[in-house]
Amino acid sequence: MPTSYYGQISTILDIALSQNPKSILDVGIGFGKYGVLLREILDISNERYSKDKWEVIIDGIEGYKDYKNPIYEYVYNKVYFGFVQEVIKSLKYSYDLILMIDVLEHFNKNEGEEIIESLLQICKNLLVCTPAIPSKQTYLDNNLEEHKSLWKISDFKKYKVKKVEILPMTAFNSSIILLLEGRLNNDRL
Repeated sequence: MPTSYYGQISTILDIALSQNPKSILDVGIGFGKYGVLLREILDISNERYSKDKWEVIIDGIEGYKDYKNPIYEYVYNKVYFGFVQEVIKSLKYSYDLILMIDVLEHFNKNEGEEIIESLLQICKNLLVCTPAIPSKQTYLDNNLEEHKSLWKISDFKKYKVKKVEILPMTAFNSSIILLLEGRLNNDRL
């Protein structure tokens, strides 16, 4: 769905803020909630209220064009529309932080691992959040919303995991949140 469980917001923002990113890529923008919240805590709270004063680059990728709304133009520096696997190949930038919030479960395991590998090549840190038990879902006839895989913490053992959080979402499910170390140690290209 173009939204995600509200109970994980503070944990995701705390982790993001701890990385002090100057550039962010939000994979699977959806409604744009994390773009807005990150813009607020990284620019607005630092007395850079007007858009011309913003210093943090926040780009995004969205696979479903019908989710586009006025948030995209206002909050994000650049939005790429298309399948993440294709967009990644065309990116000319690296990022301090890439967010993949409630996106990974929409790919089968092989696709998901390929996407993770591609994203790790262009970032310092990758923040992944996925439900412990993906449920069946549909939204606005968007076939990209189908859940295709179940991810466990052990699925990430081949990556350098910097942080793991498990947050209860409901009585029957939880969010798995991981911060993975990317393969870049340089600034934005």
